[in-house]
Amino acid sequence: MAPACVGLLCVLAGAVLFALVPGAVHDVDAYAAAPACRAGQPRSASCTTAVPATVRATEDVSTGRGVRYWLTAAERDAAPGADAVHRIHMIGSEPVYSAVRSGDEVTLVYWRGEIRTVRFGAATQETKASPSEDWRFPVAFGLLLVPFGLVLLHAAWWYRYRYPSATHMAPMRFMVWFLTFTLVALVGFTGGMVGSGIGNAFTVTACAVPPSFALAALCAWRLQRRATRAADTSDIVPVAVKGVRCVSASVHGDVPYSAAGFGNLVLGDGPPATTPDPTGRVARRPLPATLTVHGVRGLRPGDPHAWYTMYKYDAAVIECRDGDRTVLIGAPRKEAGLILGALARRE
Repeated sequence: MAPACVGLLCVLAGAVLFALVPGAVHDVDAYAAAPACRAGQPRSASCTTAVPATVRATEDVSTGRGVRYWLTAAERDAAPGADAVHRIHMIGSEPVYSAVRSGDEVTLVYWRGEIRTVRFGAATQETKASPSEDWRFPVAFGLLLVPFGLVLLHAAWWYRYRYPSATHMAPMRFMVWFLTFTLVALVGFTGGMVGSGIGNAFTVTACAVPPSFALAALCAWRLQRRATRAADTSDIVPVAVKGVRCVSASVHGDVPYSAAGFGNLVLGDGPPATTPDPTGRVARRPLPATLTVHGVRGLRPGDPHAWYTMYKYDAAVIECRDGDRTVLIGAPRKEAGLILGALARRE
C-alpha cells in the first residue's frame, strides 16, 4: 500500500504543479507585453517604470547549494525620505551583475511594485522578482513527480499481482523499468531547471523517452531470455555418481539436516549428507530415506536470498518432501543431476 499511496500523491502533486504553469506563463506574457507607464502612474500598476540608479555594491553570498548574487543600487531621483537604496537579488551573474562596478549607472525596471529587471547600457538581466523564471519550479518538479509517481503505482500493481508467481529474475526486469522512469524524471527536472523555456523543457523530456525506453526494452529482453533459460530445467536428469564427490549445495527446510553454513553435499559415500566442510570429511548430516524428490525447478521468490547471490542464473532447486515438510536443495545446474542420481540410487 505504501508505494501506491506515495505514487498517487506524486501524480496528484505533479498535476497540481502543472495546473500552476498557465498562470506563470500568463505573468511572463503580461510582463513582456506591459507598456511603459505614463506620467503620474504608480509603480504598482501593470505597466513598467524605468528608474535611473547608481550601483553602490555587488555581493556574492555562498550557500550550500551555490552562490547568490546581490546588487545594491540607489535611485538617483528619489523623493526626500523615500526608500531609495535597494538590495536586489539577481538571477545569475550575467550579463549585468558581472559587468557593473560601484558608481556605474543602471536602470531599474519596476512592474507591479517590484524591481523586475536591471539594465546596464544594452545589457539586460532579470531579478529574482521577475516572472520570467516563475514557470521553472512547477514545470521541473511536475516533470520529476509524475514519472516517479507512475513507476511507484506500477510497482504497487506488480508486487500485488505479478510478484507471487514471478521467476526470481523478474524483479530485475522490473528494476529496469523503474530506473528508466527515474531517468526520464531526472531529465525532465533538469530540463525544467536549466532549459531555455517551457517548450524546451518538455522537448528535452520527450526526446529522452524513446532512447531510454528502447534501452530498457533491450535490457528487459535480455534478462527475459536469461531468466527463461534459467527456469527451464528439462535438461536436468539423474546422473550416476562415480566415486565420492563433494558438491556445492544447500538444504533448506524445517528439518535437522538443514543448517546455516552447511553449503556442501557429500555424494557416493553412503546416503547423501550435508556438511560445512568443502572436503566432506567432517560434520556430516545424512539425508534420511524419508526424503523424496518431487521435481526440479529454477529459483523463485521465497527461496533463500543467499541462493540468488551464490547461483544467479545457474541455479537448480530440487523440491523434496520429508513427511509433511517441504525441503529444498539448491545447487548449480551442473551438480543437480548428480544429486538427483544420488537420491535415486539411495531409494
